[in-house]
Amino acid sequence: MKKVLFLHGLESNQGGPKVDFLSSVSLVYAPKMVYRIKSWSVEDLVNLVDECTPDLIIGSSMGGYLADVIGSYTGIEVLLFNPALHSRSFDYHLNYGKEEYRRIIVLGEDDDIIDPERTKEIVGNKSTLINIKGMGHLHYVTYILSK
Repeated sequence: MKKVLFLHGLESNQGGPKVDFLSSVSLVYAPKMVYRIKSWSVEDLVNLVDECTPDLIIGSSMGGYLADVIGSYTGIEVLLFNPALHSRSFDYHLNYGKEEYRRIIVLGEDDDIIDPERTKEIVGNKSTLINIKGMGHLHYVTYILSK
């Protein structure tokens, strides 16, 4: 069974239906991410990986940004949902590492928080992009499971 590190978004809470669903198909480590109080460093993020040794890192919004940074240091595959690779309300100013890693990005074409077109410009052809019509920024697991 795959081990997954799940990083929730800025305004989301630890746990919930996303983690419940993931737990039904994998072993999930879903720490509480305190974004506005804790200043996350690359070392802190790599320590998360050391705690759970995941096969896959999944991140949503701000968690997607941090998951992407982790992948660049560890080489672990990442699955990012509407990642905040830009347009963050605050920034940790983290540098990316140089490891090769597989990056799959799921973008809701109706996202009104993180502009999917700008994300596409930033990542270019360095990622697998999945565009979902009718999906906004939040509730992507509910949207996908309902189809």
